[in-house]
Amino acid sequence: MFIDIGILNNTSFSDLSEFVVSFLNLAISLSVVIVVASIIISGFKYILSMGNEDKVKEATRSMAYSLLGLILVFISPAIIEFIIQNILVTQ
Repeated sequence: MFIDIGILNNTSFSDLSEFVVSFLNLAISLSVVIVVASIIISGFKYILSMGNEDKVKEATRSMAYSLLGLILVFISPAIIEFIIQNILVTQ
């Protein structure tokens, strides 16, 4: 039985680095959506804590981690570009 794998080669990517960039752009976009949802959820936790110190601490910590994640998502394109230019292209 012969399986034609030629149809798998019909992509719009000309090389591996182009595929990696496209995939990582998609991952970054999805990460931004997740981080924004996390920030909104943390805000609701803070509002609904009603002065309970433990819940306020948890909501504040969750908000801090969400903002840290947002910073990492915005820095990641520079890191990815550095890796692609210095590691993938030189090989």
